[in-house]
Amino acid sequence: MPTDSETRAKLSKMVNGARTAFMVTRSGDHGMHGRPMQTAEVTEDFQKLYFSNARDSGKTREIKNDDHVFLGYSNSSGAEWVCINGRARVVDDRAKIKELWNPIWKNWFKGPDDPNLVLIEVTPESAEYWDSGSQVIEMFKFAIAAVTGKHMDEGEHERVNLQ
Repeated sequence: MPTDSETRAKLSKMVNGARTAFMVTRSGDHGMHGRPMQTAEVTEDFQKLYFSNARDSGKTREIKNDDHVFLGYSNSSGAEWVCINGRARVVDDRAKIKELWNPIWKNWFKGPDDPNLVLIEVTPESAEYWDSGSQVIEMFKFAIAAVTGKHMDEGEHERVNLQ
């Protein structure tokens, strides 16, 4: 069983490897609303995750009405997955925005001083991850299971309480 520190390090590595989350918030009609969001930062201790956001966006309104969020990540090989449940808040911290500024954000914002640019700060409360290792090995395991009928090890899986 991994230690808390090892688990947080593993989560950070997996999230940084994926970089793009599928962020789900609750919409005004109590439905769920998901959209892809590029992760701007994962703090070293996995206490906070940051995303750029427009002050006047629907996400901002949804988070102000209900701060529960779900983040889903998968790496490009499809061998690692992370699910995070947490609480979000909109942060207007110019120093932090300048620290995290990414030129890709010019697609939506004039620069780090754009008054419409804010951050979404997510505090993870729980997470779950799966690490199946190499996708080639995973496919090989599934093929063996299909032929032999024997259950194969699906890789590393942990549920983590982060509070």
